[in-house]
Amino acid sequence: MTLSRRDLLRGSLLTGGAGLVASMASLSVPMPGFAAAPKAGVQTTGAYRFSVGSFEVTALLDGYIDAGSDLIPNYDSQVADQLYKDQFRTPPVDKIRVPINSFVVNTGEKIILIDSGTADNMGPTLGQFTDNLKAAGIAPESVDAILLTHMHVDHISGITSKDGKAHFPNAELIVHKDDWDFWHDDGYISQASDFLKTNSANAKAMSAPYAKRLTLIDRDGEILPGIEAVALPGHTPGHTGFVLRSEGQEVLIWGDVVHFTALQFQHPEWSIAFDLDMQQAEKTRRRMLDWVSADRVAVLGSHLEFPGLGHVAQDKEAYKFYQSSWQYQL
Repeated sequence: MTLSRRDLLRGSLLTGGAGLVASMASLSVPMPGFAAAPKAGVQTTGAYRFSVGSFEVTALLDGYIDAGSDLIPNYDSQVADQLYKDQFRTPPVDKIRVPINSFVVNTGEKIILIDSGTADNMGPTLGQFTDNLKAAGIAPESVDAILLTHMHVDHISGITSKDGKAHFPNAELIVHKDDWDFWHDDGYISQASDFLKTNSANAKAMSAPYAKRLTLIDRDGEILPGIEAVALPGHTPGHTGFVLRSEGQEVLIWGDVVHFTALQFQHPEWSIAFDLDMQQAEKTRRRMLDWVSADRVAVLGSHLEFPGLGHVAQDKEAYKFYQSSWQYQL
């Protein structure tokens, strides 16, 4: 519906002048009291749909985790608090809330899942991926391919059910060879931290049902029509982004390039302890921020505020993130 000032002046939205008077008069009539209505106490479905050219993309929220600020090695609380205030956010007390997002791309020919959340591996505030997938009307049997940005627990755990069966029975699993090899390197992992050991065991268990439908990629370029892989090393050895291109539009799904929306655009040098190579992760982050800001490429982030979609603009020596507006029509 289109509304103009002329419509308003003519009163064409009203049933008549008397209707307006009656409506205004009713505002002064005391209303009887009612018992307080119960509050839902929870958010509505964590699914949001938008288009990229002819592609239809559905963002799915798995939930959130409260991360300790000690996970950022060079964290400065005074600087961080000011950044939060500048963005009209409440500065966190020790914990920083981080969302976990996944994405489904319908190209018109194939349905492709990109990452899959945590299942029940990381606590009660997470594990909503499967329910939100169902609420979005996407049947697991309809998914043709699963692309993993990497094999961390919060990205891979939704692809296999509790009984060890593939949750997406018809899907091909596509992951970077460097990530696959790293998490399957038993010699290295046996000498590594408990975190790496646990993640390796989970990565093996989650990917095992797809052994006969596994594709390992080892270079940048198109892997499916309209979808290109881009190496984003640092967070993990095979951390990978995926560029969606359709009808002149493009979006970079960049996985874990940024974990903290309020902080890392202004301070790209702030890494997270889970970056296996922090120096390389920072180089990758700066390279991607330079590219998407210069070329005005939209980004989708696994840990950007849900639904994780927006644009990046250069801001002096740093950057700013602008969340995309709601897409009313696809």
